[in-house]
Amino acid sequence: MIMKFWIIVFLAVMEIVGADNVVSEETKDHNKEAHKALCDLMKAAANKWREVEKRVPTDPLRNALVTTLFGYGTVGTLETLRSVLPSDYDDVEGTDSSRSNWCGQPLNGDYQNNYPRWSGHSAPHDMVCLCTLGNNTWPLVGSEKDKLCGQNKNSLGGDNEWWSGTNNTKKRDAIEKTWKVTVNPCLSGSSPEKDLKEALKKFTGKIVHTWDAKYDENHYVLGQNGTDYISKPCDGSPKDGLCVKYYNSTKPFPWWVDLEKALIEDAEIQKQRAEEERRKQQDRERKTDEPHAEALTSGPQTNNQTEQHRNANLTEKLRKYNIKSGTPISRPSSWLLRAVFLF
Repeated sequence: MIMKFWIIVFLAVMEIVGADNVVSEETKDHNKEAHKALCDLMKAAANKWREVEKRVPTDPLRNALVTTLFGYGTVGTLETLRSVLPSDYDDVEGTDSSRSNWCGQPLNGDYQNNYPRWSGHSAPHDMVCLCTLGNNTWPLVGSEKDKLCGQNKNSLGGDNEWWSGTNNTKKRDAIEKTWKVTVNPCLSGSSPEKDLKEALKKFTGKIVHTWDAKYDENHYVLGQNGTDYISKPCDGSPKDGLCVKYYNSTKPFPWWVDLEKALIEDAEIQKQRAEEERRKQQDRERKTDEPHAEALTSGPQTNNQTEQHRNANLTEKLRKYNIKSGTPISRPSSWLLRAVFLF
C-alpha cells in the first residue's frame, strides 16, 4: 500500500515537471500583437491608396495616405516601396546614429533634424522600429525558437546584424532584412480588415498610454517597452525597449493622427457628394417627367380644335349645297349637326 502511494506521488511530480518543461519550451513571439495590428493597417491603407491615388493632391484622405505609406513630403509607388529599401536608411551606419533618435524621439530641433526619419514618420518606418533586432540580437539572443514579429533570428539577420545605439556597422543590413520579411508582406495582399477606419482603431488600441509623474509627461508607446524609456526610449535594449514612442502634441504629428482626422473629413465629403448626387438625380427625374405632363395637358385642346375643324367643313358643304339647290343659305341647326355626326 505504501509502495503504491509513493508511485502515485512520483508520477504526479513527473507530470508537473513535464508541464514546466513544456511551458519553458513554448515559443515567444515578441511584439506579435503590435506587429499584426500595424501590418493589417498597412494592408488596408495600401488597398485604399489604390482607390484614392488618382484624386486631386489636396484631397485630405489622399494626403494622409501619402504620409502613412511613404512619409512626410514623399510620394512614391507601392511597387518601389516593396522592392527597394529607402535611401534614408543609408544614414544609420554612423557611430552616433542612435536607434532612439530614429524610433523614440520627435522631430524637434536642429539635432534631430539630422535624422531623415523619426518615430511616427510613416507606418513602414514604425514597422522597422518594431521588428529589427536590437542590441546583440536582443530579444532573440541565444534563442533559436523565439521570434520577433513572427520571424526567427536567422530571417532577421542572424548573430551579426542588429540595430542599436552602438558601434555595430551592420545596422543597415539588419534593417534591410526586416524590410524584406516584415514590411514588404504588409504592403501587398488582402487585409483581414477591409475597413480602413476599423483597422486604424485596432492599431491605436495597441498603443499604450502612460503618464510619468516624475517628468510630468505623457508617453505613447507601441511595442515592447523597456525598464527605462525616458533618456533613450526604444533604443533596442532590455533597458530602453524595442518599440516606437509617439509624440502627438508636437508637429509634425504621427502619421496615424493625420489619418484619423482625414478619415473623418473624408466621410463628411463623401456624405456631401452623395447628397449632391441625390439632388441631381431628382432634377433629372423632374425634367424627364415635365414633357409627359405637358403632353397630357395639351391633349384635350387638340381634340377641341379637331372638332371645330370638322364643324367648319360641314357648314361649308351645306352652304355649297344650298347654292346649287337655290335654297336660302342658313346655318344648320345644332340638332342637324348632331344628327350628321351620329350617322
